[in-house]
Amino acid sequence: MVFMQRYVFITAFFILVALPCFAAESTANASCPVIIDYFYEAGCADCFRVKNHVMPDLKEIFEGFYVINNYDVGVKSNIIRLATYQEKVNIVSNKPVMMVVDYKYVFNGFDAIKASLLKQMDECIAERQEANWKAPEAIEIKDGIVENRIEKFTVPIVMTAGFLDGLNPCAIASLVFFMSLLAVAKIKGRGLMLMGISFCLASFLTYTALGFGLLRALHLLSGFPMMRHIIDIGMIAVLGIFALMSFRDAYRYRMTGDPDDVTLQLPESIKLRIRRIMRWGMGKRDIRQNLQNEQNTEISMGAIAVGGIIIGTLVTALESICTGQMYVPTLVVMAKSGMAKAWGYLLLYNLMFILPLVVVFILTYFGLRTPTLLEWSKKNVVISKVLLGSFFLVLAVLVMAL
Repeated sequence: MVFMQRYVFITAFFILVALPCFAAESTANASCPVIIDYFYEAGCADCFRVKNHVMPDLKEIFEGFYVINNYDVGVKSNIIRLATYQEKVNIVSNKPVMMVVDYKYVFNGFDAIKASLLKQMDECIAERQEANWKAPEAIEIKDGIVENRIEKFTVPIVMTAGFLDGLNPCAIASLVFFMSLLAVAKIKGRGLMLMGISFCLASFLTYTALGFGLLRALHLLSGFPMMRHIIDIGMIAVLGIFALMSFRDAYRYRMTGDPDDVTLQLPESIKLRIRRIMRWGMGKRDIRQNLQNEQNTEISMGAIAVGGIIIGTLVTALESICTGQMYVPTLVVMAKSGMAKAWGYLLLYNLMFILPLVVVFILTYFGLRTPTLLEWSKKNVVISKVLLGSFFLVLAVLVMAL
């Protein structure tokens, strides 16, 4: 009888005291599930592989022991989160799919996720059973981190791209022809300076307007993740092709010295049209006479300015068929920085684009002769093509990275 009383007492004690303690520990662990932050790109092949080959095992083995936060990196706020994680846990490579467990264990790419995620889940659950275990601290999201990272690359990239675009043999060839027309017409003094200012200003405004329209279109398309992905892939492919063609042009021109061996240049029909426009502008009687006259009146100055603006606008628009090889990919990079900064980058690009034009006009004003400019342009075809090809590759890498 005494034994039975002791047994009942011990059983009651276990039910009333010990069991709630176990339950409390279980509840505490259940309230702190393993945190999985899953970063992915909509439609990527590795994302489908994770879904089909990893997620079923994860759910079957660990259901109830984890929570998963899905972040589509096509959404700007998720890009900011990803960039913050990359900085916090020192992630140096970009993969289309990535998982971060408990804010510190990183699995970058399908292979890493497939090989190690389940093992890490076991370890994280075991850690939660330890007496001194502490809940993982969430990573604080920094809003400006993406902008700062992109800006470090974008400013020098935009400046270099604009300058190289201005040195594009397509633009230089047209400029040499224009300088020869000015020389034949014996244009000098204030008339030459005003024509140069008008031409450069028109070139800047025209190219900026073209970029504004394209940038706006890219911004609208960026709202569709699949379309943005298609644009990026297409641009990377085009840049790779342009790079190979530029290197081939450099090699062929170095071997033969024949401009006809250069592939990336304006079609002959466009070249002829540009020259006709220049001759038409220079051939207008009132403009020609005013250009040659050192004592320009207020009316003649206006005529000169109009002539320079007309020629600069039409020539720049036609040249964009060739110079757009550099312009459009750079606009894609600009668009990734957000539209507020993209407009500033657009202006910076075009200031660098007209810089060679401004320098040539200034040198011509101080006595640079057309044969000298022509000889310089011939000598620098190879180096300009190599620089363009190299920069096409840099842009391709940047499009992939951003």
